[in-house]
Amino acid sequence: MMAAMVHRRKVLVRLGQVTIGLALTPACKPTVAPAPPQPIPPAPTQTGATMPQPTAALFVDLTHDVICPWCRIGHHNLRTALGNWQGAPVEVRLHPYLLDPSVPSEGVDLRARLAERYGAAQLDAMFARVTQVGAGYGIKFDFNKIRRTPDTTLAHALILAAPAATQSDLLDAIHRAYFEQGADIGAAAVLQAAWLEVGLPLTQAVDAMADAGARAQVRQLAETASKKGLNGVPHFELHGPGGNVVLQGGQAPDAIRAALRHAAG
Repeated sequence: MMAAMVHRRKVLVRLGQVTIGLALTPACKPTVAPAPPQPIPPAPTQTGATMPQPTAALFVDLTHDVICPWCRIGHHNLRTALGNWQGAPVEVRLHPYLLDPSVPSEGVDLRARLAERYGAAQLDAMFARVTQVGAGYGIKFDFNKIRRTPDTTLAHALILAAPAATQSDLLDAIHRAYFEQGADIGAAAVLQAAWLEVGLPLTQAVDAMADAGARAQVRQLAETASKKGLNGVPHFELHGPGGNVVLQGGQAPDAIRAALRHAAG
């Protein structure tokens, strides 16, 4: 889940022809602390998952893992920012990332996994920080209930199989199941419940989760993102008439709106 919440590294953000090094703070493998949006050169067209035909003037490509708490914060704040956005129509496109591709299908013990990497003494502080930041945005985290780190491949496959207009709602339902209820979101029954919660036919979920090709596609897309240099989530890329903007980390709604305004031109 928080595969590198206490790791500190450097990430390079391109601003025109200037490269700026930003110090990172604890996050998901790793991610930057909220910072002002930075314009970047035009990004190449992404390949992998089938993209819907453009229906909006602005696009937000959000790369995430469903068990990353900072991704939950970033996604929640994106939804908040869009809730009162008065500008051009925005289309959100979700892209999978696997924080720990080695997790087996049955999952692993969360605390044991984190303790062997970072030491048991770090865990309480890691959980407390995320909980505090989330609370500031009205997001609940209950790490006392979360016992497992699941394989997230199936959850990502289900999200990609959902109609584009419902993917964000489905991700939100999966987040609540994991972070508030401690549910095993690697389990088909839990994912089916989230699917039904957003009003989608159960047969579609069953078919999607039985599709081995869909799971293989998730792994391929996540691997491609890593090979392109993406080393932390959440990762936002905003595209519009005004240019492209990259945001990393659990950004505040105001920062996301500022990035939207820049991309809108």
